[in-house]
Amino acid sequence: MISRYCALLMLMIVTLLARAGTGIDASVIVERHVRHYVVEQDGAYRLTVDDVRTIAGSHAPQDRNRFIIPYNKELDELPTVDAYTQKPDGRRIPVPEDAHTRTVVFTNVAIGDQLVVHYVIRRRVPPLPGKFEDVAVVPAHLHRNTTLIYDMPAALPLHADAVGFVSIPADSPPGRRRYQWRYVNGSETRIEAGAVSVLDDGHRLAVSTFADYPALAAAVRDALSGRALPSPATATLAHQLTSALPDMRARVLALSNWVRNNGRNGNDKDHATQLQAMLAAIGIDSTPALVNGGNAYKLPDAPALAVLDHMILYVPALDLFVDPAAASIQAGYLPPALLGKPVLLLKGGTFAMTPVLQPQKVRAVATVDVGQDGDATFNVDRTMAGARAEPLRTTPLLRAVKLSDGADSDMQTLSGTVDDLRTDRTLATHHPAWSAVDAAVAGLTQERDRRHDFVCPAIDAEDDTRLHLPPGLRVASLPGPASVITGGIFYRASYVRESDDVLVKRRFTFRHGRATCTPEDNRAMRPALERVRHDLRSRIAVASDVSATRKRITPPARAQPGHGLVREIEAQIDAVPARTVAAGPAGDLDKAAAFEKAGRVRMRIDRHVAGPQLAAGHVQQAVGQ
Repeated sequence: MISRYCALLMLMIVTLLARAGTGIDASVIVERHVRHYVVEQDGAYRLTVDDVRTIAGSHAPQDRNRFIIPYNKELDELPTVDAYTQKPDGRRIPVPEDAHTRTVVFTNVAIGDQLVVHYVIRRRVPPLPGKFEDVAVVPAHLHRNTTLIYDMPAALPLHADAVGFVSIPADSPPGRRRYQWRYVNGSETRIEAGAVSVLDDGHRLAVSTFADYPALAAAVRDALSGRALPSPATATLAHQLTSALPDMRARVLALSNWVRNNGRNGNDKDHATQLQAMLAAIGIDSTPALVNGGNAYKLPDAPALAVLDHMILYVPALDLFVDPAAASIQAGYLPPALLGKPVLLLKGGTFAMTPVLQPQKVRAVATVDVGQDGDATFNVDRTMAGARAEPLRTTPLLRAVKLSDGADSDMQTLSGTVDDLRTDRTLATHHPAWSAVDAAVAGLTQERDRRHDFVCPAIDAEDDTRLHLPPGLRVASLPGPASVITGGIFYRASYVRESDDVLVKRRFTFRHGRATCTPEDNRAMRPALERVRHDLRSRIAVASDVSATRKRITPPARAQPGHGLVREIEAQIDAVPARTVAAGPAGDLDKAAAFEKAGRVRMRIDRHVAGPQLAAGHVQQAVGQ
């Protein structure tokens, strides 16, 4: 019993030291992990895996008692699985045989237990005959002995891209060559929200028999040969669907949408080749293209289908990418995860890039009735335009969804009650329940400090909120208008009284030029985002209205028409002290803000400041209109 307590104490000490010294999560210690591939000349293989890990801390992941075996039922066999729990007192608790599936579930797991798994996978059908590739990443635990072994035919040399893995010598059997790598513990930190894949900037091992990416493209092209040839029935259908359409783009989008909604059952490769065949039938050339479908934006030096795991289609004549397997993204748009990524074109084996930007906007128009008791009810129409429309259309849990005026936009109507909008003397100017701008800013501020690149897509969000005060309550003062223009961030907010209502308008856009941001970008954006969040937290001062008659407020003057982005905005605001619009560094738009007499705020947007930030390709519509 004493020895057991000593072992547990040592495990806790190791856990604390590992977490403090390296940032590694040592709540689970990988005592031994060995993957041993024996690859045949045709690309088939036998994989043997031995894994022993110790539960070393109470903060171990909730799924610590689960071990997932990665195998493909269409290509692989799983003939052997042996798993058990080794208790500190020597007892061995086997996992029942009926639990020997893709997910091994251990029972009665406690701190100090060792979870032991041994399994064998046989790859019967290699996706690319005569070829082999593999990509390995490991969880950010403390690893004592993690080794990967590849036993290859001598005629299939292996190319590798290793980060955090070191090559170690290995004896090779006659006629074969054995490659071996050992994992080296690094300073892996916790996973950050929205971070890029570990394949981009973490420890990984990619091995491949392909010498380069053109060779990979040729192999995939050969494997798909014949599938893109149109049959007579396919040709007839393609002509029927497109004969009345005016131009090539309309025909491509029509066929892509048809495949997306009605295509044959299958995976992304089936949909891409089916669309390629239909386009060929009407004389439009296209090529399948391989891209990563997750959060990986960089490609390893060793070509691997495990990274380029999704197939889309590219139409050179239109410089257009389409994804006919995207169930909720209509043709003409790409799923957000595919934007700004390198793609491998199978025809020619060359690279291209998917677009970084595509039209997508969200606008929330909310009416909020503030009650006497402080609670507030709201109704909001949230319009999704461009690439944001189709996902809304296919979401099953919305209370009401109706088609807007444009074919590329949809409106979601929601209502609800919030109880934290008002205090005795102040009233919030927004709430996450209805604000599109709040959600957009929250997406960029999920992590204060970052050590990894992260996904930062373009944003175009707008709020139009009407706050209706109850009888007996009046507005004492309004926040001043706010503006932020710095880097790729544009933000503007205005507050206007209209009779018994307060109209709050906000617009937030973000453009970066790339699909990902760096930790340095995150630090540079933080001051501007804090200023935006500060304005989102601004509140209206309210007071009881005891007078029999209320002072009439002159309606605010409309902004006068101007040239381009040069505007002069004047608002008559009762009892608002003179102040700057928003404090900011010299050279910012805020420099143009000037002190004025009480009750008048003037803001001038200088062309030389706003022009570079809000050029035609930067913001989808003229700001201020």
